[in-house]
Amino acid sequence: MRLVVTQRNREAVTAGSTGGPAAGVLPDTYRERLIKYIPVEVIVLFVAAYGTGYAVLGTDPLFPRIAAWIVIAGLIGTPFYLWKAEQVTDLVQLFISTLGFVVWVFALGVLPVSELPWYNQVVAALVLPVYVFASPFAMGIPDRW
Repeated sequence: MRLVVTQRNREAVTAGSTGGPAAGVLPDTYRERLIKYIPVEVIVLFVAAYGTGYAVLGTDPLFPRIAAWIVIAGLIGTPFYLWKAEQVTDLVQLFISTLGFVVWVFALGVLPVSELPWYNQVVAALVLPVYVFASPFAMGIPDRW
C-alpha cells in the first residue's frame, strides 16, 4: 500500500490493524513520502507512450493532437492508477501525485505543453527539482528524516 502515513491520518490507517490504534506504524520519513508522492509508474508509461508516438508519428500533422491525448490520459490516469492499483485513498496524496505528473510533463517540454504561449523551458526545468524536494512537506514536516 502506498498511502502516506502522517499524524493527520495515522489513526485511520492503523484502525483496522491488530494491536490498538498505533499498532507499531510510524509516520513516514521524508524519503518514504518522496517515493510515495512521485508517480514513477505513470511517468514511465507517459514517457514510453509519448516517445513511441513521437518516433512513429512525429512528422504526421495529427501528432500534436495525439500528444495532447497522451498528456490527458496521463493526467486522468495518475489518480485512477494510484486509487485502483495502489489503493491510495487520501485525496491530498492523490492531488500531490497528480500535480507531480503535471510538473514532470512541463519539465519534459512535450509538444502540447511547449506550444503554450507562456511556457518557459528554463522555468519548468527549475520548478521540477523544487517541487520534488518540497512535496514531502505538503502534509507537514516529517517526524523522522
